[in-house]
This record gives sequence, C-alpha cells and structure tokens, in this order.
Amino acid sequence: MRLIINGDDFGITKGVSEGIIKCIKTGVMGDTTAMANMPFFEEAIDMAKNEGIDKMGIHLTLTCGKPVLQKDEVKSICDENGNFYRKPDLIPSNIDIKEVERELRAQIKKFQDTGMKLNHIDGHHHFYAYNKYVFNLVIKLAKELNVPMRCPLNDMKYILDENNIKCPDYFDNSFYLKNISLEYLIDRLGKLKKEYDVVEFMAHPSVNGEEIKDISSYNMIREKELEILTSKEIKEYVLKNNIKIISFSDL
Repeated sequence: MRLIINGDDFGITKGVSEGIIKCIKTGVMGDTTAMANMPFFEEAIDMAKNEGIDKMGIHLTLTCGKPVLQKDEVKSICDENGNFYRKPDLIPSNIDIKEVERELRAQIKKFQDTGMKLNHIDGHHHFYAYNKYVFNLVIKLAKELNVPMRCPLNDMKYILDENNIKCPDYFDNSFYLKNISLEYLIDRLGKLKKEYDVVEFMAHPSVNGEEIKDISSYNMIREKELEILTSKEIKEYVLKNNIKIISFSDL
C-alpha cells in the first residue's frame, strides 16, 4: 500500500506548522496543505522552505479566519464582522458562487506568489463536499491547475475519475477525536492495506495545542497526534508492513 498522511491546517498557527514539519521530517507524514488566508501563512511557508520542503497542497477554506479578499467583495460568504462562518452548515444557502470563485482563486494566487510548488487541493472542514456548485468549482480549479485533489466523500470519487482528476483510492478521516491512538491507527492501516493501493489519511498534529484554542475546538489532542505520527512504533509498523509513505506529487 502507498500511504499519504496529510497534515491539514499548515500555517494556521506556528505550533501547528512546526508540528507538521516535524512529522514530515521525522515521522510518517508525506504531505501537507496550507491555509493561505491565515496570518501565520507566509512565515509558515518560509519555515517549510528552510527545512527543504518545496511542494505542498493548499487547504482552501470558507470556514476559518477572514477571506483574502476584502469583505465587500465577498459579502455572501462572510458574517457581519467580515469573518468566514465557522462551519459548513452555517454558510448561508444563498451564497454567490462568483464570490466563492473569486475568493478561492485569491487564496490560490497568494499561495503561488510564495514560490512554493502546489501539488494538490483540499478543503478545511471538507466545505466543498456539501454544495454541488462549490464542489464543481473546486474540480474546475484542480483541472486548470492540473493537480490532484482530495475527495472527502468516497462515494463521490467517481466524479473526480470522470474529470480525470487524480486522487487516492480511498480517503480516511477517522484518525480524529476519540480515535487518536497508536493502536487505532495501526489497526486501521492493517485493514485498509488489504483493500486499496493508495490511501490518504488526514492528520492535525501540533507542538502547542494551547496556541490554537481560540481558533479551533480541536486543539490539545493535536499534541497526541504529533507523538503518534513520530513514534518509533508507527515507523516500525510502516516499514515492516511494506507501506510506502508518499505525497500527492507521487500520484
């Protein structure tokens, strides 16, 4: 089995960025996706470059922080304070898809302006899985950029296949909340390697869970993820079971 463990939320805070870099350099993480709208984004990209990381994905978002564009340009996807709505189900149903496209393109441009090579697309809170127009928009962007993308709902993978967009055979989002343990991860990998060639796991490690408390309800347990993904035990398991750690660039 070829395995992509992707570090979501790169750039959201310094601690998250440091944790992801540590997992890539010393653990079993093969890729990450950066949030171009977050205040720490540029510094995080510089940190990655200093560690020899020259490619990663973009973690597009409509549900965290503020837009890259001015509030007046994207009124339908912001609250009265100019912030994104914090969860996909809070985003109004009458959003302007043209505003969504302008904002997502602005996030991509901000990423590209850093000189970091873009190797895939995914989304914070899987926001594009819940609106067919937004999903089709992200597909269009992936085709334009000629990069793979994450399919958050496995039963929608056929749509990506029909559009000749590369993605793993299976996406697993279960390494989260109550399932954050070495035992769970090993058990899950053992089952999936019998069924699929390429599997993606999302992960959210951080060296400092406290730092992200005001931004995300998923905070302190990120330190546990970091411990597991850099542990001797998981590295030995991957090696002994002929699991190859790859990035989206390898698809």
